[in-house]
Amino acid sequence: METPHLSVDRAKTGDLGEIFEEPPALFSYLPDWQGVVLDRALCRNTPRISELANRWRTDGSSGLPELHGEFRITDLFTAVLQSPPELAWPGSSDAERQLFAEFRVIDDTPIAATGQLAAIRIQPHVEPLEIWYYDMDLNRAEGWDKQYVRLDLTYPQYVRQVALTKGVLGWQYLFTDEVSLRHPDFADVRNRLTSMLDVFPDLFPDWDYTDLLQRLEARL
Repeated sequence: METPHLSVDRAKTGDLGEIFEEPPALFSYLPDWQGVVLDRALCRNTPRISELANRWRTDGSSGLPELHGEFRITDLFTAVLQSPPELAWPGSSDAERQLFAEFRVIDDTPIAATGQLAAIRIQPHVEPLEIWYYDMDLNRAEGWDKQYVRLDLTYPQYVRQVALTKGVLGWQYLFTDEVSLRHPDFADVRNRLTSMLDVFPDLFPDWDYTDLLQRLEARL
């Protein structure tokens, strides 16, 4: 995030922890975790930090399009031991309630308070564990009655995409085919992602945005 063209409203870097080659022994004693696969690749790619958070926006004097983003990544093993997010409402189906009960938040936007989060789904005998995206405004789009989509990402891949996108709001829609960015109701997301990929390759020349550009082009 070291560029003079972005203003950071909040940044937090927590404490470094240890590297794990396998899940902490605690998980083997917890009944709810019997059969849940926390493989070596997931363990080795878990951030070694209690919290890494940033809320930023483009500087108004920079001449860049208006962009803003936020992310908050925590140590995975701490995150998955937390309670599920309270996403169910009276109209939620039993299947939705079960789905939400299996969610553990891995990324969210506490400062922007936009009602968006990413979760890893804790299920036994599933490898790799699924990653889902929740957007409280998603069901306002015509023809869409849900507020969540599954992402075509593993947990290590998700963390890398946060580093690439810097948490531009809605970047996760590049990794699902369930939602069409061509739809008029997604114009704001579409414009934001287009602006991101117009300016980020110049702002962050050490990062490769080829895949994200191809994903955006395929969805427009």
